[in-house]
Amino acid sequence: MSAAHWSEVAERGSVGALRFAGWMHRNFGRRPMQVLLWGASLYFFLFAPSVRRASRRYLERIWATPEGRAALRRPPSSLTVIKHLYAFATNLYDRVVVWGGALDDYAIEHDRSGELFEFARRKQGALLLGAHLGSFELLWFLSRKYDLTVNVVVFYQNAERINSFFDAIDPDMHLRAIGIDPTSVSAALNIKACIDRGEFVVILADRVAPGQRARCAQATFLGESASFPLGPFALAGLLDCPVLMALCLRTGDFRYRTVLRPLRGGGRIPRGEREKCAQELLAQYVGLLETYCHRFPYEWFNFFDFWNELPERSS
Repeated sequence: MSAAHWSEVAERGSVGALRFAGWMHRNFGRRPMQVLLWGASLYFFLFAPSVRRASRRYLERIWATPEGRAALRRPPSSLTVIKHLYAFATNLYDRVVVWGGALDDYAIEHDRSGELFEFARRKQGALLLGAHLGSFELLWFLSRKYDLTVNVVVFYQNAERINSFFDAIDPDMHLRAIGIDPTSVSAALNIKACIDRGEFVVILADRVAPGQRARCAQATFLGESASFPLGPFALAGLLDCPVLMALCLRTGDFRYRTVLRPLRGGGRIPRGEREKCAQELLAQYVGLLETYCHRFPYEWFNFFDFWNELPERSS
């Protein structure tokens, strides 16, 4: 099981189903769904052992630090794993509700989001490096409410289908997908064109895409070496634009907080220094990712063997 992507929403859902979910939410509220969400969490705990193991290993790493112990409050157990799965199920539910049109029911706090609005006012583009931490789908909230143009990089060849899906939901959403073909440089050119037009480009940088293992780097994350895609950080060194880490974290029922942290302010990087720059940006990004995993430990949704641990342990 992995956190839902834009492509998964477009593949598995229909516009009518999402609108129906929004109608159900508006008319019956959240409480009846919570029972189903707990049931789904228990089901995956019982019948998805790889998911259960991945969650437990991640929570154990969180617990190994003082910050993590303060956030979790109890050692990892079956109950904390179920709670982690419930957080994921709730996150998916919130995404469906928002896509279904119940956007105004959610309160969004802004932690330095004013910088993004200032970029938009100056028509200056920026690269936003996100993560499978929290809910990046709530960029829709920002793009609609503040009239921002957001482009999401997807590692799939169905960007056209995703864009058709966005148009069907709301043609004025100002949200577009950029598909990446590993054998082509066209995506990089498309990204640069978006930045030059003063738009924002989002890349989720905490998961190596299928077929991209050759372009990954090792970084210490939560005490152990893990693979991260190097491409987003190499791209950040090529683009003459601000680069920020951007997250949208659930802080309670119907409440989220957008978090923006600058990684670099722009400017061209000499060719001979680009590799070093990419590694430095990766280190900054991973450090921030650790910080927010400690603060919001149940909001990280990479349910697979992230640290490539073998052999499998029983749980």
